[in-house]
Amino acid sequence: MNPRSFLKALILLMLVPALLCLLLPDSIARSYTRIMYPLILLLSGILAMRVSTIYTNWLRNAFVFLSLFLVLMIFPHIDFLWSFYAAHPLFVVLLQWVTYAMLVLCSIYVLKVTEVRQISVKGWLLIGAMLVTGIVILAYHLPPLFQYYPAIYKLPLTLIYILDVAIVIMLMPVVLLYAQQMQAEGRESITFTTIVSGLILSTIAVYLYVIVTGIQLYEAPFLFHTGSALDALYLFSYLLIVAGLYVHGKYDEWGFAQIEQALAGG
Repeated sequence: MNPRSFLKALILLMLVPALLCLLLPDSIARSYTRIMYPLILLLSGILAMRVSTIYTNWLRNAFVFLSLFLVLMIFPHIDFLWSFYAAHPLFVVLLQWVTYAMLVLCSIYVLKVTEVRQISVKGWLLIGAMLVTGIVILAYHLPPLFQYYPAIYKLPLTLIYILDVAIVIMLMPVVLLYAQQMQAEGRESITFTTIVSGLILSTIAVYLYVIVTGIQLYEAPFLFHTGSALDALYLFSYLLIVAGLYVHGKYDEWGFAQIEQALAGG
């Protein structure tokens, strides 16, 4: 089996469970999304931990921390905790900082295995585009925050917005350097790129959705677990991570199988 072709087909297949929430009746869509969010994130955490067992170098630690990040991401989707989060915004900031710390540690360990330190011109353009996107997100969302939100929420939400943008900008050079390292070694990087693409989409999707639709950011949480387009977007971002991790774990196995098949045919 060709891992690259399989991954592309799997990504297309992942659109089905993501878009399904748009077609379900409201009551069923609410239950569907409540179940799917933690289920997908738990599955991705298990897959990341499984991938970590493949490696004996720094990448083992990288995927362990990625697994912890994905498991911690379950907590924002536990809806019976939402009232607690609303009453304790500083706790939300602390939870998000701890969650993102796992992703930062994952990125540090990925960089430990990359000997390439020069980013290509195309890479810098992508980083620049992500930087501009981050500036647009902050410029669009921070003024209403300072103008309309209660004082208790201003500092926590400001920190969350800045952290989200910083994480996305940080991920770009990580994936670019890793991809260039794999290219230099004659190896494939599409699975890791798919994983990071899912991470980036899950981080900025809500901000971009608000800009495109024109709703207020404080209205966005009420769209989760309702079968909305925002639900579909987030489900797809998490399913991208699952697809990337699954194929990443199978890549060497399938690659060796292809070699054995070619040798047997020869």
